[in-house]
Amino acid sequence: MKKSTLILLLVAVGLGVFVYFYEYKGGEKRQQAEAERKKIFQFKDEDISRLSINRAGETLTFERRDNDWVMTQPISAKADYSNVSSLITNLTTSQIDRKLAASADKLAGYGLEQPAVTLTITLKSGEQRQIKFGNKDFAGTSVYALIDGGQEVAMVPAYLLDSVDKSAFEWRDKSLLDVTFEQVTALELTTPAGHFQLSKQGDQWQLQQPRSLPADSAEVSSIVSQLTSARMTEVVAEQADDLKPYGLDKPLISAKLRTQKGDEQILMLGKKEGEHYFGKINTKSPVFKLASDVYTTLDVTLFKLRNKKPAIFSQDEITRIQLKNEHQTIVCEKSGDKWLMKQPTEQKDKEVRAYEIFTPLTINDAKEIFDVPPKEATAALTNPLVEVHLTKRDGQTITISLSKKVGEFVYIKNNSSPAVMKFEASLLDQLNVKADTLVL
Repeated sequence: MKKSTLILLLVAVGLGVFVYFYEYKGGEKRQQAEAERKKIFQFKDEDISRLSINRAGETLTFERRDNDWVMTQPISAKADYSNVSSLITNLTTSQIDRKLAASADKLAGYGLEQPAVTLTITLKSGEQRQIKFGNKDFAGTSVYALIDGGQEVAMVPAYLLDSVDKSAFEWRDKSLLDVTFEQVTALELTTPAGHFQLSKQGDQWQLQQPRSLPADSAEVSSIVSQLTSARMTEVVAEQADDLKPYGLDKPLISAKLRTQKGDEQILMLGKKEGEHYFGKINTKSPVFKLASDVYTTLDVTLFKLRNKKPAIFSQDEITRIQLKNEHQTIVCEKSGDKWLMKQPTEQKDKEVRAYEIFTPLTINDAKEIFDVPPKEATAALTNPLVEVHLTKRDGQTITISLSKKVGEFVYIKNNSSPAVMKFEASLLDQLNVKADTLVL
């Protein structure tokens, strides 16, 4: 290669490196710097200690306390974390689209002579920053604003005004309870149907009152989930000395939740007004309204709360299945992560779909439960048509007996309870199967 060619090649390579770092890498940095320069404010989320909003003649103030935000004016209450977080994110990321020179006589045209909303931000350093919001532009995508008393009118995103311009109720935390779903270990319900006490044991719920019974864990978990996620729809009184006008002196329904630490909170539901009920929490002063679906969820009976499955078990604990029906006796055993047929012999050691036995026992709910079985049920179960024996890892066996069909129903009993359950007859059909239909 000639020396001149080598020089040209080195120049080209150097030029390429220069273009890469200046245009590409440098371009990225310049774009980032430009974006930072166009931001309304350069402070960060963690720099903010206080917010003050003046709108419609009302002043709302919020203070950061540890990792939470608290409303201190016009009332003292926990703030809606989502709304405050959204506002702060918009404050620290939004950019000025452009600036307009505006004389004092033109401010009225922008809605800035008497701004409808003014936001004052106090930083941890003590410095205060301010933004006054006027009208939105004709497209509704930007809003005219004055920043820190400047002489120029700034065009800022309309969503920033939307995140500030909220009522006091929108800014307050609307959670009914101060406990999470995971923290609740006990539940007491007083309804028109009676008083019920339940406790959580592991992942399962157990009825303690009116008597000890296995509970419908899915149903109880659903109740706890709705209670811990429910939100008030309106505050009707910050402080009520007389609860009678709201029907809260004698609540229609009450729900007490207890945590593992022993903390308790009670929700009381009073009169219905329209599609809402009046409510109150024992540890808080406000009387509020909440949607009627909360009342519907809590208006339970013993039947709704108690277990309605043929038996309670975890599939992972079962190591052996014996299914005896009018066709034959089928025995399956677990081997590793597979289920193998052991009986009848012609299907021995073939892999089977054990879930076809488990599923009918776990998805069907009883239509009725009899603690004192009627004669019809006792007679039908004298000679069960189907028996299922589930052997657990610890050697214990759950036995589930199914009667023949009695009309459109079948009676079921298991060896852990004297109660008899009434199911739709389709459950019997699902278990009255032949071995070859289970083989893979």
